[in-house]
Amino acid sequence: MTDILQYHVSVGVFKEDMLQDGQTIGQVNGGNITISKKDGKIMVNGTANVIATVPASNGIVYVIDAVLLPPAPAK
Repeated sequence: MTDILQYHVSVGVFKEDMLQDGQTIGQVNGGNITISKKDGKIMVNGTANVIATVPASNGIVYVIDAVLLPPAPAK
């Protein structure tokens, strides 16, 4: 469960206008997410839509409509 939660947290502040289509962002668990931008809409890993942003004292919370699951560890 910790791995899944940490896969939802990035180190740093990424303002919406800083996000680029195809950009890879490192997550706290050591994994990476990929941002897609098309027609003003932002997606994470091609499956989760950003539906809202919430400013916080230490960054920005991007509200998404799906749970991100980290890739399975390599054997």
